[in-house]
Amino acid sequence: MRTSPLGAFFVSIVLAGCGGATSQSTTASTGTDTTGSADTTTSSGSTSADPRFPAPERPWAELDREERAHHMSRHVTPAMSELFEAYDAERFGSFGCANCHGADARERHYAMPSPSLPVLYPTGSIGQHRAVAQYPEGVRFMYTQVTPAMRQLLGAPEFDESTHGGFTCFACHTRAADDDPLSQPE
Repeated sequence: MRTSPLGAFFVSIVLAGCGGATSQSTTASTGTDTTGSADTTTSSGSTSADPRFPAPERPWAELDREERAHHMSRHVTPAMSELFEAYDAERFGSFGCANCHGADARERHYAMPSPSLPVLYPTGSIGQHRAVAQYPEGVRFMYTQVTPAMRQLLGAPEFDESTHGGFTCFACHTRAADDDPLSQPE
């Protein structure tokens, strides 16, 4: 059974390490804390570098706009295109910047998280559980493939439950408001 386009993104948002707070997504997406390794954690929990997803030579926060654009066009877009096309070639056959950054990316200076992507709910919330139940394939894809690949491509650290720092799904997706009824624990 194939998930709907919106469902695939929503599920990925819900499941993909959504334990972090909104401020963590800003940290991961702006690269202010990218001193971690460029390793990818597999679904089994082991860590191994994947050569398909090269990290920038320097921390993301140290890259200027031109260097970031170069890394995105040379490494991130092709890698994400490959992953998304393998997941759903019909839907993602012409994958590009707008898929993640939105149609208004240029006007927003490619800032992330993107308001064009579905809003995600925190781990353990009613909204997360509903998304996982409704879109299990999409959530699994985002959690096991997209999130680890993006983390490695940006040179961002893994999410650390003890410090609540590191890369999470909120680097790309906005987090639902705490007062949203679906953000409450189930």
